[in-house]
Amino acid sequence: MDIWKKAEQDIVIRGEKMNIIESCLDRHAKSSPHKSAFIFEDEAGNIKSYSYKELQRETNKFANLLEKLKVKQDSRVFIFLPKIPEMYISFLGTIKQGSIAAPLFEAFQTDGLELRLERGEANVLVTNKELLARLKKKIKNMKIIVIDSDEYKEQIEECSDEFETVLKNKKSSALMIFTSSTAGTPVAGVNICHYALVQQHYTGKLVLGLKPEERYWCTAHPGWVTGSIYGIIAPLSIGCTSYVYEGHFSAERWINFLMRNRISVLYTAPTALRMLRPEIKKEQLKYLKNLCSVGEALTKAVFDFYKDLGIEINDTYWQTETGAMVICSWPGLIKKHGSIGKAIPGISAEIINGTIHLQPDFPAIMTSIYKHEQMYNEYFADGWFKTNDMAEKDNEGYFFFVGRKDDIIKTAGERVSPIEVESVLMKHKAVKEAAVIGVPDEIKGSIIKAFIVLNSGFKESEELKQELSMFAKQNYAGHSYPKQIEFIPSLPKTNSGKIIRAALRKN
Repeated sequence: MDIWKKAEQDIVIRGEKMNIIESCLDRHAKSSPHKSAFIFEDEAGNIKSYSYKELQRETNKFANLLEKLKVKQDSRVFIFLPKIPEMYISFLGTIKQGSIAAPLFEAFQTDGLELRLERGEANVLVTNKELLARLKKKIKNMKIIVIDSDEYKEQIEECSDEFETVLKNKKSSALMIFTSSTAGTPVAGVNICHYALVQQHYTGKLVLGLKPEERYWCTAHPGWVTGSIYGIIAPLSIGCTSYVYEGHFSAERWINFLMRNRISVLYTAPTALRMLRPEIKKEQLKYLKNLCSVGEALTKAVFDFYKDLGIEINDTYWQTETGAMVICSWPGLIKKHGSIGKAIPGISAEIINGTIHLQPDFPAIMTSIYKHEQMYNEYFADGWFKTNDMAEKDNEGYFFFVGRKDDIIKTAGERVSPIEVESVLMKHKAVKEAAVIGVPDEIKGSIIKAFIVLNSGFKESEELKQELSMFAKQNYAGHSYPKQIEFIPSLPKTNSGKIIRAALRKN
């Protein structure tokens, strides 16, 4: 049997019709009504828990509110909120009502917010009073729901907690996620269909190792694809309990949260894993069965650090446009040092012209890019989906990530991966974070420049610059080491944690 046809048996699907909420909520509310679905905690220590039945009731109320406000099916409902219960409830309620959920990260200011609302032709905006103040212009034909207003509280209280899930064509959009535009592409909404759940549920089990009994923490905000797919959809479909921490990063608080809740599966970014390094100890990982990384390259230094603490990180490679994981390490797969893993079963992946190409026959692949048909079509050529990510593949099928095609440095005729140089620099005791770019050079075409964030206790100096250059030269390659080094207080990153090298090139 085809692997995806077999995987369909794990979700609720009715021929050509489905709605992911039947798998994520309705079936568990019936079979395990009192089991915890989400447990939320804020910086002040306030905790709010929702069983699957309670979450279903609140979701039904929100779906009924959309009906009451005469929001038509297939409307684009933008949700601009922190990681609070209403973010998750409105996300689920929107999809249940037959519309498209478009979550946004709370850090967007006026320009970023308005750009996405206009590009996505928002029909509804769900937000709170504080965040609404960032919206300066009127968006044509857009309804606004303010979750901390008296009007909303009265309306939602009057809504029934029963609602019949609207079935959709399985290839119709369930959510729209805006790309972070790290490679110079226009900010655009990627549409992911209901049928993508087949792959999302499957990879949640295979790679994250999720089972109904797991205590799971995905640190990503739902405004980014990881937070939507693996922070809401996949864990709910599998039926486990998810923990959500809403607050600023603090190594002490994160470690406390991890220990106190006995988190068994953690899915986070390498940036966070690096920031935990100075404080985390082996005994604080004792409840953790599986640690997975996402969003940027996992360096050897970070992998080795956690391996020494007794846990091997499972790296995951995918994009907003793929809708789910495609190349990964997973529990039980032998790991190769520096490898992002293998194509998951059901995915055909090859290296063509130095970049990862996928056969576009997997369930989660994007169905369109809203109002950007040409941009969508450019991803496909000769029967392949082009990721534009550079990688190498060995004869055993393991992939080794090199970098974005746009980020590769060509110096003295040689191609250099910035990630590899960064990984070496990160091994130096003075280096907290590193980012590498190419800068123009008359003789070599480009030379390597490193931007360094120092660990506390180290001071900027010309001697330290020379030491770091020689460290890279001696530990990486004689021709591929930074000729220029600049110390900076922090690296520019997207809100999902990816280094924005384009911003460094403008310096």
